[in-house]
Amino acid sequence: MPAPDFTDTVAGIAAMGRAFEGLAYEDALPLGMAPCDEPVGGPALAGYNAENLEVLVADASLDPRAPHRDKKADDDHQLAEELQRLEFKINVLIQLVSRLLRRDATLPAVRPIRLYADGIEWLERGTVPAEGSHAVLNLHVSHQIPQPLLLPGRVVGFRDDAQGRWVQFAFAGLTPAVHELLSRLIFRHHRRAIAGARGRVQA
Repeated sequence: MPAPDFTDTVAGIAAMGRAFEGLAYEDALPLGMAPCDEPVGGPALAGYNAENLEVLVADASLDPRAPHRDKKADDDHQLAEELQRLEFKINVLIQLVSRLLRRDATLPAVRPIRLYADGIEWLERGTVPAEGSHAVLNLHVSHQIPQPLLLPGRVVGFRDDAQGRWVQFAFAGLTPAVHELLSRLIFRHHRRAIAGARGRVQA
């Protein structure tokens, strides 16, 4: 499913409202913002999409609940166990490399966020960006992966609650593949949140 194109048309304005509905991933994550004078396009946008694809594929591969095709073949049980051991070693190596890279990296401030497939809201306790301003967000979605998601788009509105002012930012120019993997990431975290809530109730 392609990402919606948010424009200043009636349909575009309606789509902006829907960007902050439905399934969301709620967390507190490092989030930075690089303002732009105009919408991102061309080679820069293609580069962001390529990097986002790498991050999202890597994040999905580290999901402990991800299905393994080798588990379905009972006659290859020994091979499946060996592959799982190899995967565990790779995951450990990724975590070690990530810690080394993060040790020298300066991460953006951690902010409460609500991530949707078409946009993101974050609680802003500092200077609120102007509505309509374009930017590229860098969002670190995994402590195991030092590379952030690079999400171009623009500020489309604000929402106030007891915590403060939330900035609403609609994504622009994400490829269908990135949009689909982002939706899956949100679903995985939503599923984990439900499982965690059930575990606390049963305890």
